[in-house]
Amino acid sequence: MNRREQTHRQSLNGLIEPLVQSRVTAVFVAVNIAMFVVLSVTGGSTESANLYRWGAKFGPAIQAGDWYRMLSPVVLHAGLWHLGANTFAMVLFGPRLEREFGWSAFLATYVVAGVCGVAASYLVSPALSVGASGAVFGIVGAYGVFLIRNRKDFGVAANPVILNLAIVLVINIVFGMLVPGIDQGAHVGGLIAGAAMGWVVSPRRVVTIEDDFFIFGAPTVRTRFARAKFSRVLAAGGIGLLVASVIAWWVSSNASYDQATMSLYAYFELVS
Repeated sequence: MNRREQTHRQSLNGLIEPLVQSRVTAVFVAVNIAMFVVLSVTGGSTESANLYRWGAKFGPAIQAGDWYRMLSPVVLHAGLWHLGANTFAMVLFGPRLEREFGWSAFLATYVVAGVCGVAASYLVSPALSVGASGAVFGIVGAYGVFLIRNRKDFGVAANPVILNLAIVLVINIVFGMLVPGIDQGAHVGGLIAGAAMGWVVSPRRVVTIEDDFFIFGAPTVRTRFARAKFSRVLAAGGIGLLVASVIAWWVSSNASYDQATMSLYAYFELVS
């Protein structure tokens, strides 16, 4: 094996090994891939009617009572490029966040960001949309908040990581503004929800002082990061989902759609 092949294998293992050790991230990736296969064999992953059949977000459908569409779009992807981009981001950021936050806080952050991303998309537009982008933006936002809150403890090493995260987010948001068809509402909604979850459920710095003054001459100060309690994670997740539900309820109560949108809805219902 030459040096180039060895470097390539090491890079590949560097992505795969953390994923194998991160069960929740691995499950999300597996579900996304499995649903992509299902879409592909049942009519195509880029066919609008098939995406609708399997639970894509569509304004009139949610208004009519399909509330499961607040979650189901998060596991659907339109095309291999869409799946690949979100999967790569999940493999890159998911294991790190799951390891730092713990499985329950990571799970809650991902789900809340995904659902809030769908809610924001529903608020902005009734258009058909799918993808885990809102959830992915959420975990990036949560990780950024964790680093910013504790940057004094992490030292200067955290600064370039925070900068890189900011650059990634700005590039994606600008790209979403320039390229038609990208669900910018889901991106921004997921980012905000993930950052809020990160503020509440990210590990907290705990300082313990052991008073050994009379024995060793000075107290011993120990610093560690304690993960959020499950009750705190559960409460934060519940509040996040409640916010998404209120947004969706408000849109459903006040939205009115044009004839073209309603005709498309009738067509989707007919063929599905």
